[in-house]
Amino acid sequence: MKNKIGVIVLLAIVIGGIVWFAVGTGKQKTNEGLTKVSLRLLWFPHSQFAGYIIAQEKGFYKEAGLDVTIQPGGPNLSPPKSVASGSDDIGIAMPNQIIAARSNGVPLVSIAQMFQDSPNRYILKKENAITQLSDLKGKPVGLWLGGEELEFIAMLKSQGMTEKDIKIIPQNYSVVPFLEDNYVCSQVTTYGEMNFLAAQGWTADKFQILCPKDYNSAILGDMLFCTENYLRKNKETVQKFLEASFKGWQYCIDNPEEAVKIVLSYNKELDADEQQMVMKSTIELITTGDAKQYGLGYINPADLQNAERILFESGQIEKRVDVSKVYDDSILQNISSEIKKTK
Repeated sequence: MKNKIGVIVLLAIVIGGIVWFAVGTGKQKTNEGLTKVSLRLLWFPHSQFAGYIIAQEKGFYKEAGLDVTIQPGGPNLSPPKSVASGSDDIGIAMPNQIIAARSNGVPLVSIAQMFQDSPNRYILKKENAITQLSDLKGKPVGLWLGGEELEFIAMLKSQGMTEKDIKIIPQNYSVVPFLEDNYVCSQVTTYGEMNFLAAQGWTADKFQILCPKDYNSAILGDMLFCTENYLRKNKETVQKFLEASFKGWQYCIDNPEEAVKIVLSYNKELDADEQQMVMKSTIELITTGDAKQYGLGYINPADLQNAERILFESGQIEKRVDVSKVYDDSILQNISSEIKKTK
């Protein structure tokens, strides 16, 4: 359910010692006169990506003159890599991945920030509640590694602590060790583990929930991106794609139960109750924060600056990245507020 791809991803194809990046192609037309677009998801199709699935199934992309192919992600499929290589036109990734790409000289650029908050939360059972992060000194904390621990480490640093002040326990994707008290604090996602816990009777009121935004340490979730070259050559296509995708998300906001049914028909291996919870959590992430004022997909440079700072201070990138190069909101600004509205 959650993407576990690390922060530093291979974003170049090395052939004979020469590094090649996709130069991008112009628009390709189908026999019906539709423009082909390949979208690479961050994970397999489910309610986290409902807006794009709805835009596909309801014909919003086709109405916009697009023939969109939705490609699944997975543990061994990197959207930044597939877009950088030219295999896909547009991808979904996390801001840290795009910043890391820019640090390595790969010209990826964000075109819409769909999640307006980090999907990560850090939970403790109520009996283990703390009054400040320093109360965790010397205690075991379960984190996903491979770069996904950076957010929590940044939270510690904001309170004058380091990762050496706690006992980091590499956790897998099961909440059972946490429930069995193998560690007092566990990293979870709002649309994943929190929903699984609630389904098992472990509702949010049974936990103390730490939010990285409260510590100025949030790395936001899903963003849409492409290469600079693709955007330069296909501005009209990108705008049509964003507008149709926003229409899909608005449909989800207005009709969440029907949207889930459509997602279930798209991927028959999904559980209906679980997907209802994922839909609710995803809509909250998309419509919170700056989206309330500026609409869907709003890109706040301060959020990217914060993510860049966390990556640099943690040593995940070796040199500073000019955040103004990480995003291009020119297309977003051309889209009417009516199309971007969250209600």
